[in-house]
Amino acid sequence: MKKIREFCTKNRIYVFFVVLALAILLSILQIEIFSTGYGNIIYQPFLISFFGISFVAVFLWILSLIFIALYTKILTKKGAKFYLTTTPLIIILEVSAISSFFTFNPDGIFPSSYGGLLGEFIIKWPTNWDRYTPTLFNYSTGVVRLILLNILVVTIFFPRNVLNQSKKLISFIFTLIKSISSKSKKQENNNISNDDIEDFDVPEISKIIPQNNINVFENDNLDSQIASPDQDNELSHTFNPNTNENLNWQLPNKEILASIESGEENQEDIEIKGDLIEKTLSEHGIEVSVDQVKSGPTVTMFGLAPGYGNSSKRVRVDHILAREKDLALALASQNIRFQSPMPGESLVGIEIPNSKTSTVGLKDLIFDKKNKDFDKYTLPIALGTGSDNKSLCCDLTKLPHLLVAGATGSGKSVCINSIIAGFLMKKNPDEVRLIMIDPKRVELTPYAGIPHLLTDPIVEPSQAIIALKLMVEEMQFRFKQLEEDNSKNIATYNEKSKKNNRVKMPYIVIIVDELADLMLTASSEVEKLLVRLAQLGRATGIHLVVATQRPSVDVVTGLIKANFPSRISFSVTSQIDSRTIIDSPGAEKLLGKGDMLFVPIDNPSPKRAQGIFISDEEVESIVQHWKNHEIYNPLKYLDLDKMVDIFSEEEVEINSEDSLILQAQNLAKGQRTLSTSFLQRRLRIGYPRAARLMDELEEQGVVGPGDAGKAREVL
Repeated sequence: MKKIREFCTKNRIYVFFVVLALAILLSILQIEIFSTGYGNIIYQPFLISFFGISFVAVFLWILSLIFIALYTKILTKKGAKFYLTTTPLIIILEVSAISSFFTFNPDGIFPSSYGGLLGEFIIKWPTNWDRYTPTLFNYSTGVVRLILLNILVVTIFFPRNVLNQSKKLISFIFTLIKSISSKSKKQENNNISNDDIEDFDVPEISKIIPQNNINVFENDNLDSQIASPDQDNELSHTFNPNTNENLNWQLPNKEILASIESGEENQEDIEIKGDLIEKTLSEHGIEVSVDQVKSGPTVTMFGLAPGYGNSSKRVRVDHILAREKDLALALASQNIRFQSPMPGESLVGIEIPNSKTSTVGLKDLIFDKKNKDFDKYTLPIALGTGSDNKSLCCDLTKLPHLLVAGATGSGKSVCINSIIAGFLMKKNPDEVRLIMIDPKRVELTPYAGIPHLLTDPIVEPSQAIIALKLMVEEMQFRFKQLEEDNSKNIATYNEKSKKNNRVKMPYIVIIVDELADLMLTASSEVEKLLVRLAQLGRATGIHLVVATQRPSVDVVTGLIKANFPSRISFSVTSQIDSRTIIDSPGAEKLLGKGDMLFVPIDNPSPKRAQGIFISDEEVESIVQHWKNHEIYNPLKYLDLDKMVDIFSEEEVEINSEDSLILQAQNLAKGQRTLSTSFLQRRLRIGYPRAARLMDELEEQGVVGPGDAGKAREVL
């Protein structure tokens, strides 16, 4: 096959003329003048018989395909083969079908009809029409079959769009019929006289009243909620403002979570380690005393008070910190970490791993009586248990965005699952809605089907960018709502909603499980969208939880770091990665398996904790509860397919092989000249790739010719 392609490329002129000669020969065979005499031997009108008048389109199609294949590079582009094949076929079918409606002379050039056997089959088979005077019934059935053919073609080539539009049409018709029937019932009720109303038995009416607590809408309110297709674009993607829908949600029972008691280090081992610390430092002439011990599930923190020794001067803290390797050798542990000073104490803290690590469960944290403030949080997050054996909980609205980083297997994905599980255990879909972006396809996909989701977990980078753009659009809509309501932020808006008996504005949490994969696909686009949401989304209730296993500067850029002040770092491979995430060393000494450092926005010093472990069985139980929950009123969901028509193809197909070419074309727009170094800087690529992009842009006619290394004119 390769040799044939090479031969055709080298001899393209001869190949094209051979195909042209064959086409002309086939055309001559269709001419009717050869139908009599000796010419009957070569008269073979099989194309006219089959295609009818559309056989001309068949010849043009074949010649065009040969010319395109030999002389252009159109077929190498994505989707070109599909469109160059299907579009002419559809045209041929349409021409043959429509031509079959016209009357014709069966003794002429077309033995079957103007549409040929193909058109006859589509429009007339298995019936036989009168060739001169077809009946009205014949024409009616033919038109119906032509319409069905077009619907079938559109459904085959655009199944998603047809399905979405069909759902909207059915829903609109259903609500319209329902509103008309309710209006007719209301008119009938108004016609009933007062005497007839008094005859009704009150107990019978009480049986009709719904037994659940869901409010029954007035007919006028129901009519106002039927949005026309033109108004649909102006509404929110997450809620209907100025309505009074009140739903009853049943939160999951705490018994579906496993009870895991967080253990502490053995008291005997703690005393041995304390004596060993004092003895080791004393051998190096440093007098200290262990004044405080805080034992957690992973590490035990010893508070060291510097002594005076033989002199009147107190032992310097730097001398204690300089003996890190000696202490690690004496304690037989390389992962010791100093904290100077301990939070709120005039002591030098040293964290030493426990001989046995304890597991922290979600149930004991979110339902613990000691954590009274947890239920008061707007978006409660339970992160784990600190080194002082106290629960580490916070409110996402105060953070307001969270960046999670850690190497593979350090507990990053389990932390994301525990955050989601905490939301699902404490918040209903009217309070918080979720968008999950999971390029790995396995971590967040088990949550598909729960009512909290605005759309199913997103696994394609192109759809992820569409979802982020929709959230920017939603943010702008919410700002307009806050402006009209004279509210400063979402909290003020929801307080007024409670007083005015209207629907609250739900919080939105966007969860990205692997940022590095999105940044590799389209770094500039993703960075702009994330930064814009992080900068402005807090006031409108949009919060981000972003995780990555590669905390390098090309993934966690300066703009992203500046807008994610709260961060969690699990175990990383180097001190450079630790500084990239939490702006300080220490994360490279973590033990893994949920051991983490948490840096909130209000405290620059990292706090160590053991993260929550949640099993797959617990996640499945929570998901099944929400999947089986009765939903009395429909929730709003994002329509990602709808946005394909709104955004241009260059912006949507970012995960294609030509993504860099599309981005380079976008950069060229609005520029007078374009240089290779400019492409290097903006696309973050090397010189060889940028030079190849410039050559491809020249072939496409985007830039003009020029010397290497110099800027070229944008055409």
